[in-house]
Parts: sequence; C-alpha cells; structure tokens
Amino acid sequence: MSWLERSTIRHMVLEQKGGYLLLPVAIMFGLSLVAFILPHLEANTVLAHAAAHLPWLVPKDPAMSQLLLGAVAGSCITIVSVVYSVLLIALTFASIQFSPRILNSFWRDHVSQMTLGLFIGTFAYCLILLPSVHGKSVPVLSLSFALVLATLCLFFLIYFIHHIALAIQVNYIVDRISRDTEHVLKRVFGGKLKGFPKAEESVEEPSDRIAVPSSKTGYVQFVDEATLTELAIKHNLSIFLNRATGQFIPAGVPCLSISPHTADSPEVRRQCLRCMHIGPLRSMENDVEFGFLQIVDIALKAISPAVNDPSTAISCIDHLSSLLIMAATFEPPPSRIYDENGVVRLLRRQTSFVRLLEIAYNQISPYGKGDMAVCLRLMRALHDISGVTNYPPYLAALRKQGQLIARLCAANFSEEETEELTQRLAVIEKRSRDVS
Repeated sequence: MSWLERSTIRHMVLEQKGGYLLLPVAIMFGLSLVAFILPHLEANTVLAHAAAHLPWLVPKDPAMSQLLLGAVAGSCITIVSVVYSVLLIALTFASIQFSPRILNSFWRDHVSQMTLGLFIGTFAYCLILLPSVHGKSVPVLSLSFALVLATLCLFFLIYFIHHIALAIQVNYIVDRISRDTEHVLKRVFGGKLKGFPKAEESVEEPSDRIAVPSSKTGYVQFVDEATLTELAIKHNLSIFLNRATGQFIPAGVPCLSISPHTADSPEVRRQCLRCMHIGPLRSMENDVEFGFLQIVDIALKAISPAVNDPSTAISCIDHLSSLLIMAATFEPPPSRIYDENGVVRLLRRQTSFVRLLEIAYNQISPYGKGDMAVCLRLMRALHDISGVTNYPPYLAALRKQGQLIARLCAANFSEEETEELTQRLAVIEKRSRDVS
C-alpha cells in the first residue's frame, strides 16, 4: 500500500471517529459476533460446565427466555430513541445560545459514542440470540451475558445523562475546545523554543509554475504534506499550496502550483489533488485557527447585547491566553520543506503566533469595549503572554493589541476608570522597549 493510500485511509478513519458511525458500528458488530459464537462454544466446549453453575440467573423455560431477550431488546431500542431525541434538542439549543460550531466537539464525544454503541449492540445481540433459544435448549451462559449487557446499559445510561448535563455547560464546552486545540497546536507547531524562532522569508508563488485548479468546492480539511513532498522529490519539482488548511476554495480556483511548469503531467496533477482533502466543514485535524475561532465565537455571542454574559467571555479570554502562551513558547511551523540536498520541495503559508493573536482578540476587543471587566481581562491576558517571550516581533504585536484596547476603552470610560488598564499596558510597553 502506497503512502498516499495510507494517508487517505488515516484521514477517513479520523473523520469517522468524529461522528456516531465508526465506534457504535464497531461495538454493534462485535457484540453480534459474540451472539453467533457464544452459543456454539457453550454447547461444544468446557464452557458448558461453567454454564451449569448459572441456572439461577436465567429462566429454564425457553419461552420465558425468549420473552426476556425480547424485553431487553425492546427496552434498549426505545431508550436510544427517546434519549438521543432529547439530546439532539439540547444540542440544538446549545448551538443557538453559544455557537453552531460547538456541535463538532459533541460529535467527537466518546461517551456518547460508546453509550449508543452499547445500546445498539445489546439490541443486536438479543435479536441474534433469539433463534438459539428453542425447544428444550436454553443457552444459559449466553442469556446470562445478555443480562450483564442490560445491566451495563443501565449504568451507562445514568453516566451518559450525568455526562451530558455537564457537557452542555459553557465552561465545559470551552474547556473541551481548548484541550482539542492544544493537541492540534502541539502537533502543528514544533518543539519548545530554544531562543528566538527561526526567521523565514515571505512565501511567494513561484513565477515559473503551472496552476492546478481544485476539483471540489469546500474547506481544506487536511493536506498530506509528507506525500506531497515525496511526489515533489520523485518528479524533481516544487509544489506551492495556494490554500492553507481551513481556508475555503471554490471549484476551478487554483489550489496548488507546480514548478517548473515542464514537470506538469495529468498523473502528477491527479496525485497532488488526492493529497488535498476538501469538505463542507472545517476540521480540527490540523487546523489550529479553527479551534481559536470556536472559542472566539462563544465569547462574541456572550458579550452581545442579546445575551450580555461577560463571565463567559472572560472564561473564553482565559483559555485563549493559555493557548497563546503555548504558541509563543513553541517553534512556529516552517513554511518550507526541503529535501536532503537543501532544495525547497513544498511551500505553504503557515499560521503563526501573531496570526493567532489577531484571530483571538481582533473581534473580541471592539465588541467588549463597553465592558470594563472584559477589557481588563483582555489586557491581563496580554500582560501574561508578554511575560513568557522576549521575541521583539511578538512583543510588538502584543503592544499593538494593548494599545488598541486602551484606545477603545478611552472612548467609553473616564480616565479614573481606565487607570488599572493603563498600568497593565505600561508594563507591556516597557517589556517591548527593553528588548527592542
């Protein structure tokens, strides 16, 4: 199997893990397989001796055993229908109040996936086991396992209700998005910074190139950079990505360019396009900015006049500052990938600390200018971030954001009310001047 095929399968698996398909179906097939095998093992192996000690758990009458299995199966499918209908209503209200984008984090919730899989799997197990209960034959061990599954379903139901009651609270939602973004940031960025980040030239599209148009319309969900680099080395060419992960691209618009143009061929184009996965939604697989945008959306909705919930906005600002501190102390992702001979094989525009800082605060600052608590927390966040870096461009960007917040607040509050804000800004400006 080629690298391209492995990468495509990996992306498909990761995509399905974020929904109610892969894990529940796997559990259902697993328990269905057990329902086929266990009665035969019980009849023909040493398990028959173990089953002889469990007659008190299940009825000896085959008709009663069939009724028991039917009751368990019917209860499971009924509970799934009711509980997940109520869940969808709760998620709909949560998406309206906070942000439609938070639904992505619920689809990846393993507790919900496992609960659904266990109930559906128990339903399938009981249905498949029913034909094994006939005449005078009662598979005691198989029926006992059905009762164990029914008991597990009850425990999972209670835990699921408790889990969802917590999960739809805004603080838990923001914390989950923040943790997911943290994992992506660690994967996309390099290791811990030792000194200053490496300076890089600006990324510009090569002049001697042939543009490859996108065959789909949607968001760039995943780019298989390793395979693109291998293709570039194999065919002795350089590839420039016109769209970064998370950006929208219409069909027919160039998504990448091949240089030199003499290296272009239909096969090369086809393989390059297969490395770019485009879909209707943004994905958290390698999209750090998408995680920031989800938290910003919740903060903006919280400080809107219709909601007026500054405490939620402050919680979002705290999590954004934690992520920005991590971005400031990690090596930013390189925009160029070289081969062993030092030849540039892949060029792409990457996110950076400054870019993430702008995404985090450029919208919140104007919306929160009328709330002093939000402005003070924004300035404290900038103050905290400025304390973990000595890199002049980072401090300059922090100073610029702080000055913007101060100007916006000065138009809405008196000089006395903004005194603490001004003091925090003075510290940021001093740190920036000291390293200039």
